[in-house]
Amino acid sequence: MTRLILVRVAIAALTFWGASVLIYIGIAALPGSPAEAVLGPEASPESIASLSQQMGLDHPLVERYGIWFGHFIKGDMGNSFATGAARPVWPLIKHRVIYSLALALATLVFLIPISIGLGVISAVRRGGTVDNVIMSSTLTFVAMPEFVVGTVLVLILAVWLGWFPAVSLINPAKSVFLQPKFLVLPVLTLLFHSVAGTTRMVRACLIDVLRSEYVEMARLKGLSERRVLLHHALPNALGPTIQILALNAASLVGGIVVVETVFGYPGLGSYLTSAVQSYDVATVEAIGLLITAAYVIMNMIAGLSVVLLNPRVRRGQ
Repeated sequence: MTRLILVRVAIAALTFWGASVLIYIGIAALPGSPAEAVLGPEASPESIASLSQQMGLDHPLVERYGIWFGHFIKGDMGNSFATGAARPVWPLIKHRVIYSLALALATLVFLIPISIGLGVISAVRRGGTVDNVIMSSTLTFVAMPEFVVGTVLVLILAVWLGWFPAVSLINPAKSVFLQPKFLVLPVLTLLFHSVAGTTRMVRACLIDVLRSEYVEMARLKGLSERRVLLHHALPNALGPTIQILALNAASLVGGIVVVETVFGYPGLGSYLTSAVQSYDVATVEAIGLLITAAYVIMNMIAGLSVVLLNPRVRRGQ
């Protein structure tokens, strides 16, 4: 089992490194000079050359990548030159990291019980009216992008009913959890899409378990359907279900970027958008790698859950 865990961790580390290479090369390949973008088209060649030197752009690409990645691993995310002066990136984004984590955590708190509950109900009553309603609804929301769901929610809950603010104007002096009205619409938007996909996968997993031989044997012994579900089906569906939830938690990373932009939520996603518009290379690289790290870690947790919760995988079968 130790070998399997080490293999998963090694794969995650290689994936993270590969993603960092793609992020850096992709940003470096963008047309134009970051120094010229900061100083403007009227800047003198001498000023552009001086700022390029400060930004480390006078070194070869491979050397620049090695320096950047090495510093990132040590916790140094570089300097932002968006205003012309060098400012460390981490102090600019650290409070936004907390806001994004708060949004993801609030979503997961509701995502886990709702999706598991709906998946169990749908699996137990498969083929019935309740199952058809749940499956039809989830299929609709799976097909809808987050920005469409967010726009509809703003129209209904913010504009027509006036229950919640359409823009997340969070007071930075207070904890975001003490300002729940600004979390409601972003969390609902993420939930509609995430719950739909997770519910369908949990249902499929549980139906597969309910059709297994050991569940049929439990029924033949005269056990009640409730006991069969709680003591035989659900425990055996736990491993795949945790993997599904971990994978969907990873997919929240991409959804958060869109949702934060839609609602003006002051997290990493919205700041990434503004950093791209201002050609703030160091900030875009740092946020891109942080988001990649979150996605890779959640996928690694999903893989490790299979190793830890499935006896056959642990035995290498």
